[in-house]
Amino acid sequence: MNGTIAEQVELGVRRVVALQLWQVGAIKINLAEPFLLVSGNYSPIYMNCRQLISMPAFADLFAAAARIICEQRAIEFDILAGGETAGIPFAAFLARGFGRPMIYVRKEVKAHGVASRIEGVIPTKARTLLVEDLITDAGSKLSFIEAIRAAGGVVNDVLVVFDRLQGGKEALAAEGVRLHAITDMNTALSVAEADGLLSADELVAVREYLRDAEGWHHKRGLPFTT
Repeated sequence: MNGTIAEQVELGVRRVVALQLWQVGAIKINLAEPFLLVSGNYSPIYMNCRQLISMPAFADLFAAAARIICEQRAIEFDILAGGETAGIPFAAFLARGFGRPMIYVRKEVKAHGVASRIEGVIPTKARTLLVEDLITDAGSKLSFIEAIRAAGGVVNDVLVVFDRLQGGKEALAAEGVRLHAITDMNTALSVAEADGLLSADELVAVREYLRDAEGWHHKRGLPFTT
C-alpha cells in the first residue's frame, strides 16, 4: 500500500467513523444549555463514543483502522492499555484484533486489596499503547500514562477514537507521547455539513467555540479553567 492510497484509505475511514458517530446519536448539539465537561468547562457539542461499543461491525472497523495507523506511523507496542472506564472496551477490541495482551488503568488507586491502579500484568519496560475513546485537553490521559510508567511500562503513543482538537495532542507531545486519532472534530463537522446533519447556526456556533473556547465561555458568562 503506497502512501497516497494509504492516506486515501485513512481519510475514508475517518469519515465513515465520524458518520457512524452521528448516526448512533453519539454526537449531540445544545446551544441553549451547553454540556458540562469533566474539566469543568462547557461545550455546545458533546461526544459519547461509548455508543459505538453496541455496534459489532465497529469493532472490526476500529481494529482495521488502528492497523493502518500503526503500520503507517511505525507504532510498535507489546501490550494494550484501556483507561477506566471508556477506554476499556476499545482496548479490548484491539487486543482481540491484534492478538496482544491487555491491561486497564484505574482512575484512582482502589481503597481495598492491593493498592494498584493497574489491573492485569504489565511486564517491565513493556511498550504500551494507551487506547481511549476521546481526547480533549489530555488531563486524564496524562494521569493514565503516569500510572503505567510508574508500574514499569513505556508509553510513547496514545490512540483514541475521537480527537476534539482542543490541545490534547500538544499536551501529550510535551510528555514525549504521540497522539493518533481514528477521526476528529474537523472531520465530524465536515461530514455533518456535507450531509445536512446540522443547521447553519449550529455549525457557526460550534466553530466559534472551537476557535476560541475561552472567549466563547466569557461571552456566555460561563466559568473557564485552563
